[in-house]
Amino acid sequence: MIQWSIDALIRAGCTPIVVAVPAELLDDARGLMSPNAVTVVEGGSTRQASVARALEHVSTDRVLVHDASRPLIRVDLVHRVIKALGDARAAIPALPIEETIKTVSDDRVVGTIFRSGLWRAQTPQGFDTETLRAAHEKAIEEGFEATDDCGLIERYGGKAAIVWGDRRNLKITYPEDFDLAEALLGESE
Repeated sequence: MIQWSIDALIRAGCTPIVVAVPAELLDDARGLMSPNAVTVVEGGSTRQASVARALEHVSTDRVLVHDASRPLIRVDLVHRVIKALGDARAAIPALPIEETIKTVSDDRVVGTIFRSGLWRAQTPQGFDTETLRAAHEKAIEEGFEATDDCGLIERYGGKAAIVWGDRRNLKITYPEDFDLAEALLGESE
């Protein structure tokens, strides 16, 4: 799955590429990826810690953060995020929520959340590198953990531009997601 994302990022012209992986997978990951195209680093104990470690190896003015759990990214989505960074210090792809959202406690519905204005964030998310580094440093100082890097930007006063996401950019979370990803890959061939 990581290689699919790397291939799309390379086609989009993103260089260098830094991949953070768990310590026990370092050797395997380095063996699978071209050292000329990818730098593999040891990740942290959380997603956020892994991104912070990868940022230590970034020297460009702008950076994209992408989750390998979204292997079906397309070059046009990467380009739209990068373009949005021309007018913003952060830009993320997202899609509006269409489903009704319920709050649940003890296997019982206890409320309905008004979905107007709610969007599902995707990756790759784009940032001014120094802005993202500063947000990570503040989060470490405070012990704050966000679910994505845009959450760090928001917490420390920044705003992110939104670009229309891609419904095919699904997140592989459950076993059946592999079947859906495989079907989508088959359509694109």
